[in-house]
Amino acid sequence: MPYGAEHFLATGETLPEAAYADLRDGFDAILFGAVGDPRVPDGRHAEAILLRLRQGLELTVNFRPCRPLPGTGPEGLHLEVFRENTEGAYCLQGSTEPGRAVDLAVHTEPAVRRLLEAAFVRAAQRGCVLTLAHKANVLKHGHGLWVRLFQELQARHPEVSARAMHADALLCALVQDPRSFGVIAADNYLGDLISDLTAAFAGGMGTAPSLSWAPHQPFRCAVLAEPVHGSAPDIAGKNLANPVGMILSTALLFRHLGWEPEAQVVEQAVTEALLHGARTRDLGGNLGTAEMGTIIRDQLP
Repeated sequence: MPYGAEHFLATGETLPEAAYADLRDGFDAILFGAVGDPRVPDGRHAEAILLRLRQGLELTVNFRPCRPLPGTGPEGLHLEVFRENTEGAYCLQGSTEPGRAVDLAVHTEPAVRRLLEAAFVRAAQRGCVLTLAHKANVLKHGHGLWVRLFQELQARHPEVSARAMHADALLCALVQDPRSFGVIAADNYLGDLISDLTAAFAGGMGTAPSLSWAPHQPFRCAVLAEPVHGSAPDIAGKNLANPVGMILSTALLFRHLGWEPEAQVVEQAVTEALLHGARTRDLGGNLGTAEMGTIIRDQLP
C-alpha cells in the first residue's frame, strides 16, 4: 500500500477509511515498514497510520526480542521485552496552554492485564525470570494499577519467577548484568525506552525486530510485524539502511502464524550471512542495503 510520506505530501491523504477497513477485515497480518518524515513536522502522518493501526486493531502486545547475532553482541544473551502498545503516555491526549503543557497517560485494566498475561505465559514457556518495570513510587495511580495486576497474576502463576523493579534501577541493572533478565514487561513509554536499550546489545536499532498482536481478537487481522527502528529519513534512498530488522520481523510474523520452519529458514539465512562477514555500515562493514539483502537471500535454500 502506498501511504508513506511521499504519498501524504503529494495528496494530503494519510490512511483512508476504506484502506483501514480493508486492512482490518481483508488480511490476516500486516508487514509494516516505518513512518516519520521531517517534512511533516507535527507527526500527524505517523500518528494517523501507525498509532491508528495499533489502537484501532487493539494490538495490545508488542513483542521485542533481543538475541545477538554473530558478531553483534554478547553470546548467549536472550532478552524479550513485552510492551503495552495502545495506551500509556502514547494515548495522544493532552493540551498546550500558555506556560503550561500536559500529556495524559491512560492505563486501563483490560489492556494491562492482556499484556501482563502474555508476558507471564512467555516467561513460563522459557522458564526464565519475568521483571515488571514500573515507577509506582511516583506514578501511584497508573503504575499502581500495573503493580496490583502484576501481583495478582504472580499469585496465579507460581511457576514463574517474577519480580517488580523501579524502572531506573532496572536500567542500571540491565546495563551491568543483562543476563540476569529474561522477559521484561512494561507500559508503552517505558517499554519503548527499555527495548531501544536492549537493541544495543544486538548491534543496534538496525537489527531489532518486533511483532504486535491482539491476543483477544483471534478472528480478524490481529498481528503486525515491523522493525523497531524508525524511518531514518537522513539516510533514506542512499542504500545505507540495515535490512536485518525488517527481515527478522518477517521471521517473527511467520512464527506467530504457525510457520515455524519458514521462520527458522529466514533467521538462519541472516545468521549465515553474518557468519560469512556480511555487515552494513552500522555494524562496522561497508555493505549497502541492497547488497546485504542479496547476501541474505542467497543463504536461503
